[in-house]
Amino acid sequence: MKLPCIVALLLALSGLSLAAEEAPTTLEPISKTAKKPRGVNTKLMSKDPKYGYTMESPILVGSKEEYGGPAAEKEYFESLLDATGKPVKFVRKASGGAGPEGKPLDIYEVTVSDGTTVTLYISMYHPKNKPEKQAAPVGFYKKRG
Repeated sequence: MKLPCIVALLLALSGLSLAAEEAPTTLEPISKTAKKPRGVNTKLMSKDPKYGYTMESPILVGSKEEYGGPAAEKEYFESLLDATGKPVKFVRKASGGAGPEGKPLDIYEVTVSDGTTVTLYISMYHPKNKPEKQAAPVGFYKKRG
C-alpha cells in the first residue's frame, strides 16, 4: 500500500478527507478595519488563504529540544485566538502525509468561540521555527507575546 493510500485511509477513519473537489473549510479573513481585540499581535497574521489549511502549505514549528516538537505544536495552538480574541480549542486528529519539504504532518481540528470548526495542518520538525514567531492562518490572531 502506497503512502497516499495510507494517508487517505487514516484521514477517512478520523472523519477527515483529501478529496480534491472539497475545498478546505477556512475562516473568513479578518478585516483590516475591524476593531482589534486587546492582546493580539496583528503583525503575525498570514494573508495566504492556504497557509495552515492545506497539506501543501502547513504551519511549520519546532524546538531545539530533541523531543520538543509536540510541545511546540501545543504552544503554537495555545497562542491562537479567534476573530473575537478568544482562545481556540484544538484536538489532534491524525498524523499523516508530508508537507512540501517531505516532513510528516499532524492534522488538528480547531474550534473557535462561535462553534465553527476548521482543519489545520502543522509540522513540528522545524527547530528554527519558534512557535511564537509563526503567523496565524487567515481568520485567526496570535496572542501578543
